[in-house]
Amino acid sequence: MAYPDYAKAQKLAEKVYRQATARGAYPYLPSLEDLLDSSAEETRIPLGQLEIPVSMIAGTASADRTTAFASNFMPLLDYDTEFGAKWSALYDSVQEIGINEPIQVLEYMQRFYVIEGNKRVSVARFNGAVSIDAQVTRVLPRPNDSVEYRIYLDFLDYFRVTGIYEIQMTQTGAFSRLLAAIPADSGTETEPLWSEDLRRDVRFLYAVFESCYMNRGGSRLPITAGDAFLHFVEIYGFDDVRGKSSAELHRAIDRIWTEFRVIADSSPSSYILAPTVESRRVALMKMLPLGSTVLKIAFLYPKEPDISAWSYNHELGRLHLNDAFGDAVETSTFIVSEDEAEDLIRALAEGGFRVIFTTSPVFLAASMRAAIDFPDVIIMNCSMNSAYKQVRTYFLRIYEAKFITGIIAGSMTENERVGYIADYPVLGTPASISAFALGVKLVNPRAMVYLDWSTLEGHDPADYFREKQIDLISDRDLSAPGNPDHDFGLYGLYGGQSFRLAAPVWNWGVLYEEVVRSVLIGAWKNDASRSEPRALNYYWGMSSGAIEVACSSHLPSGTQKLVELMQKQIAKGAFHPFTGVIYAQDGSCIAEPGVTLTPEQIVRADWFPDNVVGRIPDQSEIAPQFRSFALQHGLRTVPPLPETVRKQPAP
Repeated sequence: MAYPDYAKAQKLAEKVYRQATARGAYPYLPSLEDLLDSSAEETRIPLGQLEIPVSMIAGTASADRTTAFASNFMPLLDYDTEFGAKWSALYDSVQEIGINEPIQVLEYMQRFYVIEGNKRVSVARFNGAVSIDAQVTRVLPRPNDSVEYRIYLDFLDYFRVTGIYEIQMTQTGAFSRLLAAIPADSGTETEPLWSEDLRRDVRFLYAVFESCYMNRGGSRLPITAGDAFLHFVEIYGFDDVRGKSSAELHRAIDRIWTEFRVIADSSPSSYILAPTVESRRVALMKMLPLGSTVLKIAFLYPKEPDISAWSYNHELGRLHLNDAFGDAVETSTFIVSEDEAEDLIRALAEGGFRVIFTTSPVFLAASMRAAIDFPDVIIMNCSMNSAYKQVRTYFLRIYEAKFITGIIAGSMTENERVGYIADYPVLGTPASISAFALGVKLVNPRAMVYLDWSTLEGHDPADYFREKQIDLISDRDLSAPGNPDHDFGLYGLYGGQSFRLAAPVWNWGVLYEEVVRSVLIGAWKNDASRSEPRALNYYWGMSSGAIEVACSSHLPSGTQKLVELMQKQIAKGAFHPFTGVIYAQDGSCIAEPGVTLTPEQIVRADWFPDNVVGRIPDQSEIAPQFRSFALQHGLRTVPPLPETVRKQPAP
């Protein structure tokens, strides 16, 4: 090897060395030895020989040879040293025959630290190698409460299925979402695996995507290429982007670049909690001429309203629109499956529909993909906390009604035991459970809420409640006309019969009317203008009239008065269910005295108050027919509460 080649590598090292010292940073290779706690032994698991990304080799296993290299693995020592001679000889050998012996590394928190083979890594990096063969031993970190640890646990589940290291994430639940976006194509139902073909295709797609993303300016965003790749696959669908050329991927990335800017924000969603002044400001130049132009509006339902309480309540909202605007609007309904939704949305957009409400979270991805191609069509999806700029989402603050029914339950229970039946362990469900429990606790500090789930495999909550002698139960919120079911809302079981005490009321028509009016008067874009660059989530409650509680006339008069008072206080903002002091089951303080949780903290809640007996089930416990939905919208798909919110109890 000629001297100029080594000198070039050394100059690369010296540049990084100078930059690090100027910042006051450590200029040499980091060592895993310095990262680990020497007072405890971590578990080590041999993984065998793997092809690992060179870019993810972070340092050395021990501190013995770190000063021979700068932090980029380039050589710092002079050419005429023994080190320089060995490095040069290795370089010449690699040029002739390549690296034919695997290095030895420890993997810790999805980074690699070299036990043996530092020079081979150095030469590989200098030559621009993408990967290198290595004998890998995994070092498992000790359990802790950090976000990094939670991300790594998610990675371990993902790695068992995929065997891929290259993709890195910065949010909890991201790896689970990637598994949902790219389903396994081999293995078994209990132990799914990616086939070699699928691994190869994902690796290739990610490599091309990463190159396009970084060339477009991705390095300037505070997210990894993996974070952006997940968003990209969720929006377009893996099957649709599999095999696309570099030019096609460039165009696809350009079309959704705004979405990457949104997810780069630490709080990507902006919550609109009630109709805004901006949304009611008439824009005379943009107002649709009522009487001459009919606004065509479509509603997509996952099931027939006659048999689905969810669809039925949205159908009531659609009928409310017809009453509110008469001939100014034309509304149509469509029953469609998740797989067929995108084609239908595109057909509706081409057919002149200006507003499309997709009324289920299962339609979110289809809504987003269609919105990219039809930017002039307003597509709104009914789901929680979406971070898509091009599709606004909407939901109702049902937890306010749950808090009220919790007050009723706490005042009515005779044995200080109340049952709660939840359905899916998804985003927003813990908030409803917690609000109910806080309502119970407000009027009856000794009462406990026993939580159970209706979607568990081979399980009937009724058996559990009979065992616990519970006869006061909060069940599903809604009932459909074609599927009469008395067991919804809050009810008591007496003498083998159920007696309804109260139930939440979802007034979707209130929200639909305001949204459509903003379109008709030309004010639709005003809310987006004031919330740049965040995604918009309409999250309305009692203050707008979108949520109410219907009570039985058989409730004691004192309880009825208390319910009426609390509804008024919540509606005018004088009382908030999630105002501290609030303690979780593990004793941690969720909200200190006088502190009110933000909408984002409520939506992301993954805890229960200390008067709840029960837990969030694992995905494997969910019955197969419900598992896909629970995985796609589960609690692990969003970041945890900010660290400043939850304070652990003192030891």
